[in-house]
Amino acid sequence: MSNALVYDRLPPGNIRLLYIKSNYSDVISGHLMTIPLDDAPPYFALSYRWETHKQDTRIHIDGLTLLVGPSLANALRRLRELGEQNADPNEEICVKWAWIDRICINQDDIQERSHQVQCMRLIYSHAIRTLIWLEPSFETSLAWQLIDQIFNVFRKENPCARYITDIPFRMYSDRNHRDYGLPEWHDISWESLRRLFLQSWFTRVWIIQEVVLSQEDPVIFCGPFKYPWNRLAWAASWMRRNGYLRLPHIPNELQNVDVIANIRRCPDNWQLDALLVATSVKCHATDQRDKVYALLGLAIESKTSRGIPNDLIPDYGLEVWQVYTNVARFLLREYKTLSSLTRTTGVIGDESRNQRQQEICRLPSWVPNWCDFTVVERAVVKSLSWVPFSGKTEVQALGFHKLYNASAGLCADFADSVDPSILRLVGLKADLVVKVVHPEVEPQPNGLQFHEDYEHCPPMVSMLSIAVSILAGKATTEWIESYIKATTAEQYYLSGTTAQQTVKDGSAYLLRLLSCPPKQHLSPILSKYFQALMGTLQSMSIGGYPELYAALARNFCFNRSFFVTWSGKMGIGPSATREGDHVAVMLGGGVPYVLREEGKGYAFVGESFVHGLMNSEAIEAWKKGELLEEVMELH
Repeated sequence: MSNALVYDRLPPGNIRLLYIKSNYSDVISGHLMTIPLDDAPPYFALSYRWETHKQDTRIHIDGLTLLVGPSLANALRRLRELGEQNADPNEEICVKWAWIDRICINQDDIQERSHQVQCMRLIYSHAIRTLIWLEPSFETSLAWQLIDQIFNVFRKENPCARYITDIPFRMYSDRNHRDYGLPEWHDISWESLRRLFLQSWFTRVWIIQEVVLSQEDPVIFCGPFKYPWNRLAWAASWMRRNGYLRLPHIPNELQNVDVIANIRRCPDNWQLDALLVATSVKCHATDQRDKVYALLGLAIESKTSRGIPNDLIPDYGLEVWQVYTNVARFLLREYKTLSSLTRTTGVIGDESRNQRQQEICRLPSWVPNWCDFTVVERAVVKSLSWVPFSGKTEVQALGFHKLYNASAGLCADFADSVDPSILRLVGLKADLVVKVVHPEVEPQPNGLQFHEDYEHCPPMVSMLSIAVSILAGKATTEWIESYIKATTAEQYYLSGTTAQQTVKDGSAYLLRLLSCPPKQHLSPILSKYFQALMGTLQSMSIGGYPELYAALARNFCFNRSFFVTWSGKMGIGPSATREGDHVAVMLGGGVPYVLREEGKGYAFVGESFVHGLMNSEAIEAWKKGELLEEVMELH
């Protein structure tokens, strides 16, 4: 276009703001003003669905033409309505100036983009509030009415709630659902809710800071409807705490809303590692570097007096693998913990690696892969690192549960490496994988590897068969407890119960499984111990609820391999784990890691849970001289 908009250079500390002119034509026109951020007039920030393919709607800026997507054009028309002199007198939002990334940043200038990304926190936090534009293709009133119903249930039960932990944790039950007075599942409002959350806005990684940093409560504009963000946020958090977000017919995107809501409730204390783990599976980006860059405005690492650390400074001149490697090395050395080594690139053939939308060439096996997934979070292996919500004044950091203490709380110890793609860590080779049951290639219905169909559960039977191979010489009770803890990663607290109760629940599950005909599905070695196991399980299962164990085991065995080790331990690890892999305890790691010898170093297969190595046992053996420390070179 000969009259296409040409941007002037943006001086440091300045931003551009858009003034949308009032007119009654279909053509949108406006004026761009360049001004120091500190001197900017009151303005609103727009959050909307980013369009990459269809940029064919002309708008006029200072008499010149800029092409935008149709959704953004409709958002501009709505903003124009909100700024007109004869607007609804009951409308408290009057838009004169707006900041819109597609228009106010020269998207063709890599240097300007990189610099403006560093300023995002200031840009959004200076705005009056964020306005969210949704553009559904159907009538959404039923969905918003349902959200209102859920919010009213939340507020009635929790009138003083300020944080998600103020909402009691409950497992979902049909009885509770009826008692809440919410619509039956066949009601059309649930389908309307599902369709509402199909909009791609809910999965954009950039919306996180756009919502979190808003001075006043963001407002959602959805066609003719206007809705406060806060009500949607609490509705999503209540559904999470009451088990709704685990149900397959509930939109997975409500988890995104809940995560954003929790960050907004205490926005000043999030480490980058916690933000990355909380968002990387749920959210998507057109440019995979933005999976990191879109979070920097929220991360405490960017809020120091020294400014953003060099390894984190946005630079669109770097390739994705360079950005991720730089960030991973920074997190490891800054915090001396290996908790960020979760959902790493891993090795070829690993199911988690296969679920990525793209293969990133040159990304080392030990570097976390924060790229987009092709599946929803329910179909992704559950991380063994976690972010404990510890209140508004505490730093929200990625770590390990207190039950995971494989390296006795020792800090990670690094050796120098000339090659930045190689990580050299001090650790111990604690054991060796000798038998493995891989997750099924064709998953069970609903993506579950095993379930409560006790008459047909081949994965569990196969796992039991190799587990029994280490039963000789052990007390049956001890073996059963070890098996149950390994297959649930000892995360009994997620069921709101105790370790002792989970052993009862697991025993009840195994008893029912082994009681189901036909017996020919049992391996010879399992048949050998059948009577002894059944007798012990009968006494251990009293008061147990098999469905609770099944739910936990689904969570942690899904897309993971079950294995036994040379020393007779049981564990779960990455799907690509194979016989001959090492189980290593590395300083700074709350869990053991599976490594594979490759050339002069190791490929990082991934994190694992191994019963008998979770409570500093390898460190104690090292102190006694039974294990040798070595520098492990990860490629």
